[in-house]
Amino acid sequence: MKIILFLLFILLTTFSFCQIDSNSFYHSPLDIPLKLSANFGELRPNHFHMGIDYRTNGVEGIKIFAIEDGYIARVKVSPFGYGKVVYINHPNGITSVYAHCSSFSGKLDSIVKQKQIEQQNFEIEFLPDSNLIPVKRGEAFALSGNTGNSSGPHLHFELRDTKTEIALNPLINGFEVFDTLAPTIKGLKIYALTKESYRWPNKSKLINVTRTKNKFQIPNSLVTIPADYCSQGGIGFAIEANDHINGYTHEFSYFGSKLIVNNDTVFIQENDEITFDASKAINTHEDIEENKKSKRKFQKSFKTKQNPLEIYTLDKNGVVKIKPYDSLNVKYQVYDTHNNTSEIDFKLKVQNGLINQKLFNITNQLSPASEYKFEDTSSFIRVKEGCVYEPIPLNFQNKTGISIGNASNPIHTPIEIKLRLKNAELPVQKYIIKNTSLNKALDTKYNEGWLTAESKNLGTFVIDFDTIAPSLFPLNFNLNDTLLKKSTITWKVNEEKTSLKDYDLFIDNQWQLLEYESKGSYLFYRRQSNFVGKHLLKIIVVDSCGNSRIWEKEITFE
Repeated sequence: MKIILFLLFILLTTFSFCQIDSNSFYHSPLDIPLKLSANFGELRPNHFHMGIDYRTNGVEGIKIFAIEDGYIARVKVSPFGYGKVVYINHPNGITSVYAHCSSFSGKLDSIVKQKQIEQQNFEIEFLPDSNLIPVKRGEAFALSGNTGNSSGPHLHFELRDTKTEIALNPLINGFEVFDTLAPTIKGLKIYALTKESYRWPNKSKLINVTRTKNKFQIPNSLVTIPADYCSQGGIGFAIEANDHINGYTHEFSYFGSKLIVNNDTVFIQENDEITFDASKAINTHEDIEENKKSKRKFQKSFKTKQNPLEIYTLDKNGVVKIKPYDSLNVKYQVYDTHNNTSEIDFKLKVQNGLINQKLFNITNQLSPASEYKFEDTSSFIRVKEGCVYEPIPLNFQNKTGISIGNASNPIHTPIEIKLRLKNAELPVQKYIIKNTSLNKALDTKYNEGWLTAESKNLGTFVIDFDTIAPSLFPLNFNLNDTLLKKSTITWKVNEEKTSLKDYDLFIDNQWQLLEYESKGSYLFYRRQSNFVGKHLLKIIVVDSCGNSRIWEKEITFE
């Protein structure tokens, strides 16, 4: 009997990792057991996780397969973001995405290299015709890797609606996992809200949740809040919870939640699909301030008028109206894609007393509901409507450069900045606008006496300049080496003030592919095994202000 139970345990554990087989709706994207390291909708800085991550056993070079017949519709190679990424369109209206590849294979590899040679650039993006690179279900076209903004070797995999580009949750679209475990509820928060559903400053309450066996509860199943939480708005709730999947020790993001007050469902959230345009609105869905303070992730069950997310399934904003001495029965349900559900019930009592009759102070504030613009003879700044998520202090000054808001406050759309360049002593391309709050140079243009830029952050902006070229030196060999057997040679490249704009390798005056790894700030050249003999290598790197560095050396390859 023990042997039978042990074999059953092994079978279930193995099945929890091997979600897709040859008889499934889709072919597996990898030829190893599929193990999740992240699921769809996880909370990330400034965005939701728009796909699922599959482990690749901590190594690169695992074959990647097309999940279904189709054609490669988009290819991008970049040292940032998704790194080397492939998009395949399928006849069923779905696009599958495979990111952070280490390299491409077969016809795709040949076409990518030809494009790079034609453009004399490592970074490329192109949209092949539908008949140029067809693929069959189960056909290998790339190898897994760690390129772009990846923190370790893995496959980032997405499904998208081909027409709309909306990201779809793979765990409910053909890539299900074996899961019988319900989420864990860890905490609740209650906020006093304005009539616009903005949070009143310093009027929130955090409640920790305990677990006894499978029951989640708070002390005495009772929460009390002051009468001054009552206002022209109401109150809002947020929940901290994580999901669990059979065979995994780490936690995942839950799929959905439901808030029920006095037997009335007032809010439902489900991560079935997310638009890329709205993904950054995670900053209004999550309690960002609590995350920065305690690293805890609370997801709100109410939304402001400006919240563009479509993960909410009810035509309600989740705001609960209250008055002093009210008593509410509150139930929270949290569930995963298999409808494994956890819930917590409690009574909410409002104390007797005076209500908050103040009007929300919008003076000297940046508001989501309106645009802010300032212009004089030396500076210009514009913050569009919907840029900030909730009202925040304006903090404006234009004595030294121009300042607005606080760099720690996230924004949804970039702000526009112009600073007049007076008495330029250097060529105009050497000047930049810099966010001194983050010590970050902006991509700057010059037009009729003005420096112009867009910033994804608030802060203090001044005029700066860059006249120093990037540094460049050998990384895996010495300056004195004239004989090399290495198949890959690397150089460390650093650009302290702005950003790297271009990098080129010439061997015997012929352009060769030089790749850039942004995580380690290094350049590398892969040589073919038959590439031997003495050759003159010349690397030119250029920053965004046009400062260039040249490295040149004659090397004999064996």
